[in-house]
Amino acid sequence: MKTLVKFYNFCVQALAAFSGATIAALALLIVIDVSLRFFGFEPPAATVALTEYALLYFTMAAAPWLVRQRGHVVVRIVFDRLPPTSQKRWEYGIYFLCALVAFSIAIIAGVLLVDSVTLGDVEQRSIDVPRWLLFLPLLVGFFGVGTEMLRFPLTGFSFYESDELAGPEKV
Repeated sequence: MKTLVKFYNFCVQALAAFSGATIAALALLIVIDVSLRFFGFEPPAATVALTEYALLYFTMAAAPWLVRQRGHVVVRIVFDRLPPTSQKRWEYGIYFLCALVAFSIAIIAGVLLVDSVTLGDVEQRSIDVPRWLLFLPLLVGFFGVGTEMLRFPLTGFSFYESDELAGPEKV
């Protein structure tokens, strides 16, 4: 089990690093495209398509790491008005609901990925890309988000017993 956890942790970190590298490569691609246009040369036709694909990839690659770092959105306005005795139950219920939604999206992405592979679908733009490559980051990203959402209740972590989200009134 420890080996599986280490491998999973490595995957989350590797996806976050991949996301950062993708953002840097995307910035470089845009600078090259704009520079070529400025100097009167023809920029690569695939810049727009690659940029769109990169947005999907770096967003989904970073998503599990962002949840792990507690970088996701937490709305406390309703939660803070609940009785303290029920806050943790509601919090864990919300984590399980978020995990259920994330795993559901991952399953749908997996089904669409298999269908695209089976049918040999191709996304045709300035470059031809197998359509399953559009569903792969959704499958991986949402599976990671669901897993990270489950880690909070399974490890006993609570945002509301932590000082990390404490506002001015809680400090």
